[in-house]
Amino acid sequence: MIDIHTHIIPDLDDGPPDMETSVGIGKLAEEDGITAIISTSHSEECAAVGFTGMHLRLDAVRKAWAAEGLSIRLAMGVEIFLRPDTASDLKSGRLWSLAGSSYVLVELPNQPWPAYTESALFDLQLAGYVPILAHPERYTAIQSDPNVMYGLAERGVLGQITASALLGLHGAQIQQTAEILLRHGLAQFLSTDTHGLTDRKRKPQLAGALAQAVALVGQDTASALVADNPACIFTGKHVVAEPQPVTLRKWSIGRLFGRE
Repeated sequence: MIDIHTHIIPDLDDGPPDMETSVGIGKLAEEDGITAIISTSHSEECAAVGFTGMHLRLDAVRKAWAAEGLSIRLAMGVEIFLRPDTASDLKSGRLWSLAGSSYVLVELPNQPWPAYTESALFDLQLAGYVPILAHPERYTAIQSDPNVMYGLAERGVLGQITASALLGLHGAQIQQTAEILLRHGLAQFLSTDTHGLTDRKRKPQLAGALAQAVALVGQDTASALVADNPACIFTGKHVVAEPQPVTLRKWSIGRLFGRE
């Protein structure tokens, strides 16, 4: 399995506070069957440290993990907070893509939905990048109407579901949204978004969520979320997406007051 969304570099953003915790993340990940990880620290910190500095920090993690006998492949990326100037930040080298590919991981505020979202994503595509929207199940606009994600998916934007969300560790609404997105082909990646060693910090474990995904969409589609599609980032291949619109439930007084 390949994990494309992680926070493993110590003492940087809100990920592991020290190298010991980072090594612990690596051990849990390897026990879970994860063979490759893309480090995606937050864009603000990445830009401040710079491309060379971030590679030096990741190399320190690589050496520390190897010293403990871990063989997980580590690659560099960024979790980019999407802004109107994100495309220019990538072109200038202030930010960078996932593992040197054309794929970029972007996030939004949980609420409200920024007015510039669609235009900023389109600018990325015009610049030759393939946007992957991180944890779409968290955004209130998509929770209220999953077809917001369908509209993006029709234009080539991919989605990344968080493993712990699919397991219900962030509440029923987020879990339900994750399930809807998976059933309708609106997410192509399943990742941990790990920040540490506890459930609250999103442990680096995919196997349990993969089993849940198998029950929802079948073995082949579920396996693609953690193997075939993430591998495309490393090989430069095109991720095939088949998004479907979501038929929303009819309005009801119960839904209005949160009883559905």
